Amino acid sequence: MNKLVKALKKMAVEMILNDETKVKVIAQLNKKINIPMISEETEAELLDGLYEALQEAIADAINED
Repeated sequence: MNKLVKALKKMAVEMILNDETKVKVIAQLNKKINIPMISEETEAELLDGLYEALQEAIADAINED
């Protein structure tokens, strides 16, 4: 793969999948998703785990050679 393309992919991943974006996405999802009998804090923890898995999958897919 071209070095420039590799560098651009890395930059895109870093720009999109950063801690600031993670906090915003989880907060928005937590507002929209309501799981009965589970507290908002527990929902946030669940979403955090899902986000981490999704973040890793996206980064792997983008960086796939």
